[in-house]
Amino acid sequence: QLTARMVVTMFLLGLVYVAFIAALIVLLKSVVLVIVIAAGLLVAQFWFSDRIALYSMHGHLVSREEQPELHGVIDRLCATADMPKPQVAISEMDLPNAFATGRNADHAVVCVTTGLLRRLETDELEGVLAHELSHVAHRDVAVITIASFLGVIAGLIVRFAFYSQLFGGRNDRD
Repeated sequence: QLTARMVVTMFLLGLVYVAFIAALIVLLKSVVLVIVIAAGLLVAQFWFSDRIALYSMHGHLVSREEQPELHGVIDRLCATADMPKPQVAISEMDLPNAFATGRNADHAVVCVTTGLLRRLETDELEGVLAHELSHVAHRDVAVITIASFLGVIAGLIVRFAFYSQLFGGRNDRD
């Protein structure tokens, strides 16, 4: 049931994005301007990804005093991996989940849900957090953001070329 809801949500978000880009192309009549707007969205997504992800998951940063065990696990893992410690956040959701976000290790956030904390033993939690910290160490958020942007630009160029031919593009017979 969760997978079905996620697929429907992703489809609807994609549909909204496609409609937005199509409307921009029709209204602005300039693929260059649309690319500039898409680039602006990329920069915003890249720069504010940690805040966007926390907001969407209803997460909030927690101090060491609020979550000493969670901070302790992350401290140990970061010391072992010789990496800077990310900010730590909690999402007040019963669904067991964890995620890492941020454009680089200095601006990273690791967030866990209260459902995950309630269900896992310390060694299990350590495994989940080690996985999330590997995303931070490998800059996966930045890679995915840039990779998705290139796909969006390629799609925009193809769509613009298609629609310009469909709605009265250049006529070679003249």
